[in-house]
Amino acid sequence: MGTGGVVAAVAVAGAVAAGASGLAAPADPDQVWRDNGLRVVDRATRQDADCAAHSFGQVQELLTATPCVVLDRVLFTLTDDEGGTILVSVAWVEFDDRAKAREFKRVEDVHGTGDIRPLPGALLRVDDVPFTALNYDSDTLDGTTVVVAETELLTGGFTADYLDGIAALAVDTPRPA
Repeated sequence: MGTGGVVAAVAVAGAVAAGASGLAAPADPDQVWRDNGLRVVDRATRQDADCAAHSFGQVQELLTATPCVVLDRVLFTLTDDEGGTILVSVAWVEFDDRAKAREFKRVEDVHGTGDIRPLPGALLRVDDVPFTALNYDSDTLDGTTVVVAETELLTGGFTADYLDGIAALAVDTPRPA
């Protein structure tokens, strides 16, 4: 994927951000991916009450000392018309207090401090892929929920910048109901 894809990802990210500030979001959450020349192939979701059990490293230590209220995770694949495929992991970590959410985000955002484990690839009939957190983004919703998104290349020639753009879009993925 060339620089045109990166420009499209940035443009779509701006449109999604505008939606967050009051403009209507698309009725179809997959439209943002189609607008970027991608389509969702498969998706799996899970909800858990024990965030620490689904994390590792300093992130797990924090979640053991400061439990979350709920953890929602989604794993999905995106593909383009040329057969390129991206694996996307998004996690919503909800706390009962804004200070706990801020502290979680502070630790989570430092590369190498641990992470929320993505759902297993077997749920989508793909091999487990180690998420490196090199293509990463996060945001805070409503003050108490931290959204963490990561992407990894499965096939194709997507650049690291493009994968970063997809992670930036993925933090705006609607939370599973």
